[in-house]
Amino acid sequence: MSTFRSGGGLVNQTRRMCEQVVCVAVVLALGASLTPSPVGAESARFEGDSRCGNPTCHGAGLPTTEAQKKTWRPWKSARTQWLNRNIDHHSRAYATLETPEGKTIATYMGIEATSSDKCLVCHAPEATNAPDGHYQRRDGVSCEHCHGPSEFWLKPHVEKDWKEKKAQFFSRGFYDNANFKLRAEKCASCHVEIDHEIVAGGHPPLQFEMVAYAQIMKHWDDQKNLPEGAFSADPTLWSVGQVTGLRNAAAMIARRAGDTNYQAIGKFSHFEDKNCYQCHHKLLDDAVRQAQGHYDMVDAIMAAMFPDQRDDLAGIWNAVTAGVRSGADQAKQQATRLEQWLAPYEQRIVERKVDQATAKRCLERITASGEKFKAIRRFSYSRPATSNVTRIDNIGEPWWYTTGAPEQAILAIQALCEPAFPGRCGKGPGGIEDDLRRLLAAVDRFDYRPDQFAQALSAVRAKLFK
Repeated sequence: MSTFRSGGGLVNQTRRMCEQVVCVAVVLALGASLTPSPVGAESARFEGDSRCGNPTCHGAGLPTTEAQKKTWRPWKSARTQWLNRNIDHHSRAYATLETPEGKTIATYMGIEATSSDKCLVCHAPEATNAPDGHYQRRDGVSCEHCHGPSEFWLKPHVEKDWKEKKAQFFSRGFYDNANFKLRAEKCASCHVEIDHEIVAGGHPPLQFEMVAYAQIMKHWDDQKNLPEGAFSADPTLWSVGQVTGLRNAAAMIARRAGDTNYQAIGKFSHFEDKNCYQCHHKLLDDAVRQAQGHYDMVDAIMAAMFPDQRDDLAGIWNAVTAGVRSGADQAKQQATRLEQWLAPYEQRIVERKVDQATAKRCLERITASGEKFKAIRRFSYSRPATSNVTRIDNIGEPWWYTTGAPEQAILAIQALCEPAFPGRCGKGPGGIEDDLRRLLAAVDRFDYRPDQFAQALSAVRAKLFK
C-alpha cells in the first residue's frame, strides 16, 4: 500500500485540499440525487444498517497490528468504518444539516435543513423500512443507499452460491458495485452536481474522483476479483470515473443551460431582487469549469487508450465551450451531444482494462500539462441585451470552489502513481511525496500559486520519467 493511500499524511492533506477547494462532497454534501434503483427495486425495503453489524459479517474491528493488516479483509469492517465519522463521512450526512454551517445555508434559502427535501434528498434520502427494518433518517446515507435496499437479498448474499445467483437480485434491490461502470454512476449521481439554488445559498460545489477518496473509507478489495498477480484495478476505476464525471458534468451543463432563467437565481424570493452576478460567476460557467477538469483527464485517457477518437472528443468539447458562449440552446445541444458521445466509453474501458503501460502514458501526459493547467482567466464583464444581470465571462483569480484540472491532476497522481511506478511514489531518493505536498499547497483556494503548481508538476514528471 503506497504512502498516498495510508491512513494519514498525504491522504489527510488531500482531504484538507478537498475541503478547502471543492471536495466537501464527503463532508458537507452528497449531491443532487442518488442513482435510481434498478427496475422493479422500488418494492424492496430497508432492513437498516444494524442488520449488517454482526462481528462475523461487517461489524468486525479495524486492524491495529501489522500482522492483522496483512490478513485484514476490509469488507469485514464495512459497518465499523461507516459508524466512525472520522473515516466514512456518509454516516454524518444528516448531522451536517444540524451544524451552524448547514443551518446558515438553509436560512439563506428560507427552509429548514432537517425537514426540507432540498437537503434530505442528499443528506438523508427517504427509504421505506421492511417490517423489522431499523432505518431512520438520522442515519444519513447508510449501507443500503449505495448497495440497494436489502429486504430480498440480505439473507441470500451470505450464502455460498451468492456469486452465481446475485444477478437475479438486480431487479429486487441489489446494486452491483463490483461493476465499475455501475459504481461510478452511483457515486457520480451524488458527487458531481448539486442543485444550483443550494450553491447560491452558500453550499460548496463538488468534485468527483473515484479512487483517491475511496481510499479514505475503503471497505472492499477490487483485486480479489482479478486473477492472482493481476495489475492494479485502480487505474481502470480512475479512468471509468473520469469518463463518468465528464458525462455527468455535460448533463449538468445541458440542464443549467436549459433553465429558462439560467443566468440568474429567480426561484426564491431571497434572490429575486439581487443581481447575483455583480459578484459571482454564472452558474453555467461554473459547470463548464467543473467539466473542464474531467475533460483534461479524459483527454489523457483517450490519447493513451483510444487515440483515433481523441480528435473527435476535442471537437465536441470545443463545440460545447463555443455553444456556452453562443447561448442556452447551443449550450444545451452541444452538451447533450458530448454526454451521448461519451456513453459507450465507460464499458469499453471496463472491458479493455488499463494496464501498467497505459497508466504510465496517462501520467506522462498529465504531468506534462502544468503550463496548460495553471492558466488563470481574467475578469471580463458584459451585459447581454436580453438580460438584466452582469455576466462575468472570466475570473481573474482562482474561484474559491473551482473544480478544475489542477485538483484533478493531483488526484490522478495519487490514483495512478503507485500502480504505474511501484515504490517511487513516496519518500526517499527519487520519491515524489515532497513534490506532491507542494502541489497540494499550491492549489490552496485562498492562496493559489499557479507557477509553483506547474513547477511541482514538472518535478513529478522529471522523477517519474527520467
